[in-house]
Amino acid sequence: MMNRKKKNLTILLLAVLNFILTIFAITNLKSMVPINIFKSDIGKMCSKQMLLAIPLLVIVISLIQVFYRLKTMDKPVTTGKLIEDGTFAFVDGLLICINWLLVYISSIYTKTTLINVEIPVIYIVMGIIGLVMAGIYSTYPINKKGSILGLRTKETLEDDGVWRISNRFNGFTGFVSSIIVVLLAAYYIVYGFNFVYLLLAIIFCGMLMFYVPRLHATMIARKKSKKAIE
Repeated sequence: MMNRKKKNLTILLLAVLNFILTIFAITNLKSMVPINIFKSDIGKMCSKQMLLAIPLLVIVISLIQVFYRLKTMDKPVTTGKLIEDGTFAFVDGLLICINWLLVYISSIYTKTTLINVEIPVIYIVMGIIGLVMAGIYSTYPINKKGSILGLRTKETLEDDGVWRISNRFNGFTGFVSSIIVVLLAAYYIVYGFNFVYLLLAIIFCGMLMFYVPRLHATMIARKKSKKAIE
């Protein structure tokens, strides 16, 4: 029950975080930006504040998702429910990608007054990969022991309790790492590539996804073993 409540809070926090980051991203844009971004001539324009429409829509969808989850809080987690959650996450992720693509194009227009810009496919794919990773890691706390989507170590496979606690922890660290990947992709879309940030992200996310969860599992197993001996 507590894990589901934390997940609901995380969904809302991510939606609000995306909205706040978008506000910061559009601060330096021109007051008017083009909306016919795939044409060679500048036609219709809109206020840069209109770029907040998609982040607001993401918040609304997230609220609908949370209210739906609260109504089904006492029901068991089924395959159908996981698919529904995945659908919500996919829609949110797709809207966030479109949102940052529009911010990117508007920022290029602000600098060059051109609208024929190169779409940063690599960074968009990077953001989508981050969202897929977030979806995968969010299943860790509920996956059965021995699942391929889980922290499979000697300690976790030998004890149900260690499996449950360790995968709950790894689900959180992996989810955080995934969001870092998404935010880094968004940063690259708006401000361009930065090798230092990429290196720091690789080191930090690698630690969170692989080393820290395994160390945590070993510590939990030793703690349980020590209590059993006492």
